[in-house]
Amino acid sequence: MAETKSTKSSASQASSKTTRSGKPASRTKAPADTRQKRAQSVAARTASRNTRSAKENQTDEKGLADLLEHGLKDIYYAERKIYRSLPKMIKAADDAALIEGLTMHREETQGQIETLEAAFEAMGMRPKAEKCDAIDGILAEADTILEDFGGTLAGDAAIIFSARAVEHYEIARYNSLVGFAEALGLDQVQQLLQSILDQETSADAKLTELAEGSINAAASDYDEDASEGETLSATAAE
Repeated sequence: MAETKSTKSSASQASSKTTRSGKPASRTKAPADTRQKRAQSVAARTASRNTRSAKENQTDEKGLADLLEHGLKDIYYAERKIYRSLPKMIKAADDAALIEGLTMHREETQGQIETLEAAFEAMGMRPKAEKCDAIDGILAEADTILEDFGGTLAGDAAIIFSARAVEHYEIARYNSLVGFAEALGLDQVQQLLQSILDQETSADAKLTELAEGSINAAASDYDEDASEGETLSATAAE
């Protein structure tokens, strides 16, 4: 009995870990028949919920399938909002590589929206967006930062600063949703969400590479020039 508990504990610890790249670490999967039963149960509950009134649904006990559904609606809203916000960042950017990267990611985002719609359909649901205060706040802050730093030497660094905040939100959400789908035995949904997570992780890595490669250094030139100017002024005053 003790050995069984230890084995379950080890499997649980392994399933909770993620790699630094944002991809879930390999988890111990349940047997195929168990996963199939879970998936069938989720599909049955979804179909049942769709036939009941909203008032009845409000009194239901909530489970992991409900949380997955909520998360899908949340990130569906977020991706559509991000897609509409990216042109502003692209227009404000100055570095050619940054412009290209943001433009490519906007195209990826359009594909991600379609992938999420496929995930909804795989769960027997119609795609539906649910207002996400978190992404609204992140994008509102991005607008403020762009107003403050747009057109300055630190403009591109500010854009990456905001874009990476968006990416990290998405990575955190998709990491959780992939885990939910796996636990529920929804293999198709898991694969669809994992494909988006891989893209978001790659996009964040590219932004980091741009920032550390040249953009942060270019923005720091102003600070060095300002520091030299202050030194010269102080020397002249003496």
